[in-house]
Amino acid sequence: MSVEQLEAQIERLPRQDLARLVGWLDHFLDRQDPSDCVESDDLTDAERTELRRRREEVLANPDQVQPMDDNYFEGLKRHLAHERARTASGS
Repeated sequence: MSVEQLEAQIERLPRQDLARLVGWLDHFLDRQDPSDCVESDDLTDAERTELRRRREEVLANPDQVQPMDDNYFEGLKRHLAHERARTASGS
């Protein structure tokens, strides 16, 4: 199976299953040799701890997570444009 096929399958997963996959992938990556991951040295222990805390929070409450998809970014752009216009007009 190609990466593109995997991506297509993952995009169709319900949030519960996606959260489970993320947990599995994270556990899988934790078992890998850190020297194989160039980015492993980029994070401090505190940053790794925070990322794990956030992951556990998402896994415990997957329905409360905001997907960062095209709709999210379009809404964010509209909100920023509105705020800039409001600030520029002095309101």
